[in-house]
Amino acid sequence: MGIGVFGMFGAVVFTCAQVQVLTFRELQVQRSARFASHDVLGQKPVAEYIGPGATTVSLTIQLRNQYNSPPSIYLPILQTILETGKPQTLVLGPDYFGDYILESYSEQRLYHTGIGLCSGADVQLSLRESSGFNLVESALEAANAIFS
Repeated sequence: MGIGVFGMFGAVVFTCAQVQVLTFRELQVQRSARFASHDVLGQKPVAEYIGPGATTVSLTIQLRNQYNSPPSIYLPILQTILETGKPQTLVLGPDYFGDYILESYSEQRLYHTGIGLCSGADVQLSLRESSGFNLVESALEAANAIFS
């Protein structure tokens, strides 16, 4: 009996199978372009195309104990991803998006057990395309190289 994997964000694997269900909804992808504005005396400003902007993605994941995707497992994973700031691979269905950072997430804890443990939550993720360069990580690597 295989597990139906249809996407992932780092260690969070999206599945829809008899053994586990961890799905998402409300997927939004926003793409943009960057422009510089140049003032021209006596005329309207002139826009100059600089390049593409970073793509942003938002989606809501559904965590439920009864579907083997417990909030007690996945919320700490998301917190670690957020606090380390490391880019994570994003794949949704057949679409490979590349590396994205978790800018923020919002938990809506919907259901709780009789002792107050969260058994169901919807978590909205806000992701931003990563350029692949992390200033803090690069500075730590440089410091380690100097002092090693």
